[in-house]
Amino acid sequence: MTGHPLVLAIWLLDLTAGAIYLAAGFRLLTILPRWQPETSDSDQLRRERSLALVIYQGRWVLGLQIVALGALVVGISNSWVAHVPGAMCGTGVLQALGPAGHQTLLLRLLTLLLLYCWQVVAAIDGQRPDMPLALSHGRLLLLAAPLLWFSTWRFGQAMGAVHAQGPVSCCSVLYAQVASPGGPATVAMITPRTWAALCFGGALPIIVWGCFQWRRPGRIGPLAAGLAAGLLLPWIGVAVMALKTTTAAYLLEVLSHPCPWCLFLREQRGAGFVLFGLLAFAAAEGVAGFAAAVIGRRYPPAAVPAWARVALAGRRLCLAVLLFAILAAAPVLLWRLRFGGWIT
Repeated sequence: MTGHPLVLAIWLLDLTAGAIYLAAGFRLLTILPRWQPETSDSDQLRRERSLALVIYQGRWVLGLQIVALGALVVGISNSWVAHVPGAMCGTGVLQALGPAGHQTLLLRLLTLLLLYCWQVVAAIDGQRPDMPLALSHGRLLLLAAPLLWFSTWRFGQAMGAVHAQGPVSCCSVLYAQVASPGGPATVAMITPRTWAALCFGGALPIIVWGCFQWRRPGRIGPLAAGLAAGLLLPWIGVAVMALKTTTAAYLLEVLSHPCPWCLFLREQRGAGFVLFGLLAFAAAEGVAGFAAAVIGRRYPPAAVPAWARVALAGRRLCLAVLLFAILAAAPVLLWRLRFGGWIT
């Protein structure tokens, strides 16, 4: 499978992003030690021009990594199933990829979250001519280096592990998760209706918080924004379980099929990409609101654009969670209207 066109495309995206990042990182290492925002001589002007190029390159890296993650999800859920003996969906493909498959997904998500946070700080800094946050977002971009390298390395290991074992079984993986002692078994004991109630009940205060953050950004402190972002992550975990146990049953029209990868199949018309994409976007905006609130309190010269970004993050968070709740509940409600009952 290492010669599959989608695998080669991901390699090309990673190598291109890595080359652009190396150029941006080299510029940062020469700019940051000599950065002097209080001066306006020719050397400082050249450094500011170089920093503007670094921001442009960093946005390209972010865009390429988003495309690479999307291609990886498409490969796992749709394209590589036929090349893994015994696989019927993305669960079997992930089983064939081994631990490196799960790790490369997690690492790419963390990379995108860090790059998105960097982009938020850089955009706020770009609203000021003196660029008071140049050192902060420059160092933040440099922090992405190990994540970029490690995610690419683990991706290569995952591709190399595909043919290192025999046929896989998607169903056995799901059964083993339910039967194993500890977390999965305890989670499996919670009914789908409980997951749905926790998901949609928890969405309401998040929407209210997003509206408050949107309309009153100046009253949002770093502590409140950080607490909201921290509480958003457990709710996303609950929302994923609600998708697996409730929404998936009505989309797939089966009694119980807690496999998130089946939501990404072509037959579901990209439902998984929309639903999980909204959750990822909500998480990103929660972190963005926290970063902007910190800047608004600790860097008074950048307070005005920072609070504007806090308001934008609140509006996006509110809309993303609201749209997710509507789309996740729609299959359940449509089934009820069509057949007059629930899947039990």
